[in-house]
Amino acid sequence: MDKILITVLLVVAGILASSIVVNTVVPSVQRVGGDVIAMSSRMGDRLRSDIRIVEVSAGTDSSQVQVWIKNTGASTISNPERMDVFFGEVRSFSRLPPCVQTSGVPPCWELAIENDVQWAPYATARLTITLPSPLQGSRDYVITIVLPSGVVVSKVFPL
Repeated sequence: MDKILITVLLVVAGILASSIVVNTVVPSVQRVGGDVIAMSSRMGDRLRSDIRIVEVSAGTDSSQVQVWIKNTGASTISNPERMDVFFGEVRSFSRLPPCVQTSGVPPCWELAIENDVQWAPYATARLTITLPSPLQGSRDYVITIVLPSGVVVSKVFPL
């Protein structure tokens, strides 16, 4: 009879210990699983988003730079107004705000989709950078664009 009682107590203790372990481990695994799914979704967005700088047009003594950017990714780029634009001479560039944030006061940038209603795959956007002073000749300039998804593209061009 003692052996049966001890066996029952050990079985109950084992079941209790197992339930404590399960109740402690399962929420952690679920949290980690949720984090992995969220990160996977963000990485998928980043992999489907890609752009290329097709052409840059700027002239000496001009205070405007035109940059044509093609969406070469597989998804529509949403919220292009949230992208970061960096421009200036190589080793001396800065982040420029959108013109809507500065009420059009330079330096700033505007984006217009040229061959679609949204920045869908294969659509081209024209980025117009307005500067407070004209560009100088015989210098190298850099334009860097960072999409909201984190995709970065840069181009150095001489004047």
